[in-house]
Amino acid sequence: MKAIRADNLTKIFGRVLAVDHISFEVEEGEVFGFLGANGAGKTSTIMMLATALNPTAGTATVFGYDITKERGKVRESIGIVFEELSLDINLTAKENLDFHARLYHLPKRVRDEWISQALDLVGLSDRQNTLVKYYSGGMQRRLEIARAMLNAPRVLFLDEPTLGLDVQTRRLL
Repeated sequence: MKAIRADNLTKIFGRVLAVDHISFEVEEGEVFGFLGANGAGKTSTIMMLATALNPTAGTATVFGYDITKERGKVRESIGIVFEELSLDINLTAKENLDFHARLYHLPKRVRDEWISQALDLVGLSDRQNTLVKYYSGGMQRRLEIARAMLNAPRVLFLDEPTLGLDVQTRRLL
């Protein structure tokens, strides 16, 4: 089964053609990237595939789930790191991840284990009880990445995931 399939996917904002009838397929396990200048439609495409925007025309599926008709199934299958940070800075790292895990209805035992593993993976275990507002930009980005992987997604969308990361952390991730 294809992880992602897009057929003539199009997005128009007013008079601006943001995504111009793109078609592509991504195999399960494949790493796929969009390259292009600012304003080329990369973020708009990701937002459509993640069900945050409706396409103007065309169709797309994520693991066979239609992005407009089966939004819940698509969302269960994906993780996403947005270009802009979307953490609650008045919560700790652990609290941010716990809140997110509850949205996916993860049982407490699983939640605690996966949160611990995610924090270890991004090197934030020692700061898990620190309020996120005291994190550097790079630490916040690492926490965003941990959060996106928390539900064991079949597809992980990364929109500018290395923004604000130092060279060593970019290589690690």
